[in-house]
Amino acid sequence: MNGKCSSDLLDDADVLVVGGGIVGCSAAYYLARFGIDVALVERDGLNAGASGGNAGSLHAQLTSRYFTEGPRARIEAAARALIPLSRAAVGTWEELAQDLDRDIEFKVGGGLMAAESPAELDLLRRKADLERAAGLDVHLLSRSETQSFAPYLAETVQGIEVCPIEGKINPLVATPALARGARQAGARIHLQAGILALERDKGVFVARTARGVVRCRRVVIAAGVGAVAVAAMVGVNIPGEARLQHMNVTIRTRAFLPHLVQHAGQRLTMKQSASGTVIIGGGLPAWRDSATGKIGVLRDSIATNLRTAGNLIPGVARLQLLRTWGGESLMTDGNPILGGVPSVPGFYLAIPANSGTTTGPLCARLVAESLSGRQPSLDLGAYSIARF
Repeated sequence: MNGKCSSDLLDDADVLVVGGGIVGCSAAYYLARFGIDVALVERDGLNAGASGGNAGSLHAQLTSRYFTEGPRARIEAAARALIPLSRAAVGTWEELAQDLDRDIEFKVGGGLMAAESPAELDLLRRKADLERAAGLDVHLLSRSETQSFAPYLAETVQGIEVCPIEGKINPLVATPALARGARQAGARIHLQAGILALERDKGVFVARTARGVVRCRRVVIAAGVGAVAVAAMVGVNIPGEARLQHMNVTIRTRAFLPHLVQHAGQRLTMKQSASGTVIIGGGLPAWRDSATGKIGVLRDSIATNLRTAGNLIPGVARLQLLRTWGGESLMTDGNPILGGVPSVPGFYLAIPANSGTTTGPLCARLVAESLSGRQPSLDLGAYSIARF
């Protein structure tokens, strides 16, 4: 980009990506591969936020909580927008698994949601009807069929909903691989470069960071929870809230859990990693120390999460807990917020769906396609900030 630059100039780019997690690194990766001059800034290190603290689940079916919150008409409309995105997102991860320079432990072994009561089983039936109407391949298994399909589940399970395209990746290796791919394609990545101020003047954005100034014509905000504060610098309000959540991981054990497992009535997700550990989550609350700002875990959340996991999969109850941690993510209405902001020309949002790991790379690619003049793979209309 041409023009006079400040003496403390850090970078001078066509597009500045803000955020060094899965979405930001994916945005830099695709933009650079599309021939766009791109720089990325991150306030900490790569994967320092939600991208490095999540479980790496690849979701396609609706969570039971998502299905039951709000008016039926809103749920149906949101599902019609979210499910095609989730289906395509798994395909995007499959492509990345082939293109990136190392094994990101991508595996689609299918996912299931278990019901332990008649009410939960009825919820699964209604949810499956909605998902199939939106184009998702799901099917229900009876109690006897479940025992053959997933013999590790407790005898209390009355039935399950199965989605064949669900799976997992390892976010601890996927984000660095995306960053390397972005650099190899020409992107510049600046760490420890948090945005202190962002202004737009005469078609040029000036971002003042902890390491210097970045000048650019366009900005892509892909900073998770941090996106709210950065967008506010140019008068853009991102509707969403930060949610503190915790995760657990057990010691290694033999391979016995091939599926991504969820519960129809309780907050629970489980999967087994390539190394043999079992990762247990589901969105139970964590807490933040007001003095340090650090996120900590809650004893009640740990106990509830492990008890629910052990009741559903008895084999898990015998495993020793290796580590537990808290994280933070930006929760919207469930669907992503993507594309340009009409009130601020050149300002773009890449806020993924609440299942951020699943949809992150695809959301980034859709925004990159739009920025590069390509026809986005999916219509961005349903994901515009204008819907709020």
